[in-house]
Amino acid sequence: MTTDLTLALPQEDAARLRKEFEQFIGVSTGLDREFLPPEFNDFLRARLLQHDGPLTERAVSRLLSGGEYGWARRVFDKQLPNALAALMRDAQRFGFGLAVQPGWSGEQRLAHAREWAAQVLAECGADTAYTEALATQVAASAEDLRALEERMRTPAWRLAESLRQRAYDLMYALQTEDNEAAGRARVGELRGMLGLALEYGSMQPDEASRVLEQVERVRPALFREAPDDVFARLAAWLRRMFAH
Repeated sequence: MTTDLTLALPQEDAARLRKEFEQFIGVSTGLDREFLPPEFNDFLRARLLQHDGPLTERAVSRLLSGGEYGWARRVFDKQLPNALAALMRDAQRFGFGLAVQPGWSGEQRLAHAREWAAQVLAECGADTAYTEALATQVAASAEDLRALEERMRTPAWRLAESLRQRAYDLMYALQTEDNEAAGRARVGELRGMLGLALEYGSMQPDEASRVLEQVERVRPALFREAPDDVFARLAAWLRRMFAH
């Protein structure tokens, strides 16, 4: 139910209210050329009721949804994912990297990146419509942790690489080892070194198998169980004597 009221105001008061209204319109349209001003009656009603909240809320809502402020917000929504994508894409140039958990498939990497991107955009107040684009960039920029360690030559990578090198050094030494007893001991050392190389990821199982097969092919005697009886030891001693 509405009631019509007729106000009789002195000319000075009416002029002051009209001036305030024009100032309000001037400030609003100065900030936003597309600002849709309220009617003078709405402005006057708000002043009479000493309650400018609804009027202000409508004005602010219109200001934020259109014009310069709305344009800035849309730019922010669009540029934030681009900025984050550029940050991750160019990280390598400046010595940084984004690591991903080893063993993830491409689908797993993208799924986790999508969850992460959605949370980042939501916390920043950006448009979640850019989630997929950001997630794709994150998944493409991330490196397997082991590849990242190799590129950055981390202490863990250097240790793993030294284990691999040590395994190959033992392989070459075993192929020229004259002392059979020492050679058997070194075979055990080689097996232990290969186990550590596998554990640290510096060797794959097929590579470790090839190393052992190479030694066994060149020195098969080192892989046969040595007899442990008095006659075998005597025969070995005689072979050594006559060899000299």
